[in-house]
Amino acid sequence: MKTIEQVVKMPKRADFRMHAHVNPLNETLFPYPLNYTHVDWSNHYPQKFGKDPLKLYLNTLEYPISYVNPVEQQYYDFNVDFLDIGCGFGGLSFALSRKYPDKYTFGMEIRGKLVNFIGEKIRALRAQNECFNVSVIRTNAMRHLPQYFRKGSIEKIFICFPDPHFKKKNHRRRIVNPGLLSEYAYILKPKGRIYCITDVEDLHNWHVEHLEQHKMFKKIDHTDDETAALIWNSTEEGQKVERNKGSKFIIVCERI
Repeated sequence: MKTIEQVVKMPKRADFRMHAHVNPLNETLFPYPLNYTHVDWSNHYPQKFGKDPLKLYLNTLEYPISYVNPVEQQYYDFNVDFLDIGCGFGGLSFALSRKYPDKYTFGMEIRGKLVNFIGEKIRALRAQNECFNVSVIRTNAMRHLPQYFRKGSIEKIFICFPDPHFKKKNHRRRIVNPGLLSEYAYILKPKGRIYCITDVEDLHNWHVEHLEQHKMFKKIDHTDDETAALIWNSTEEGQKVERNKGSKFIIVCERI
């Protein structure tokens, strides 16, 4: 008789390839909640709520979610600790879940195939009694972030190696801009932190400029921040930059 570990197979990245980028300004064609009272966190962290940890709800075609009705308070009255925006293949999300087993990490990614890969990897690891504190969802964070989280609920936000959108006409697609920074400040706890890392110096300068100009953030010294050290090589993109001997630029800011 097969064990549950043998039945739940680990997904292969090669089976989940897709375009590197998606236009975040396009119309959202998948479900999203009206507000945080429509988000059932037991779908994402089922062990905490006494539910089946191997069932997936990813907001993809293969693993759909419905946001039609509000959920019971016991299921929406929950705070995620770490938010990984544009989580890619989930390298950082998994690293955070292992380093901080008492914290809940939530990845957001717009590309459905990548979300399915992360979700199926989470399921395989849960079958091995791991990763009950990490989850992922398909959504467009540039459009729907405040609809998932209440004010002052997140401890740390991570934005790692985002699309630089080099053309000036596409700068409005950048995941760091004045409007979105206000949304990040809204969902962060006081003294919560936002981490931005890139291998593009021009984009780093953009991050620094907009974060330093925003009245809700102040730049801090991250020398002794172990989480800042963790994001350096935890993402797949960061590891590729390391292999190619490229440069990396990071800024860490605290919510005032």
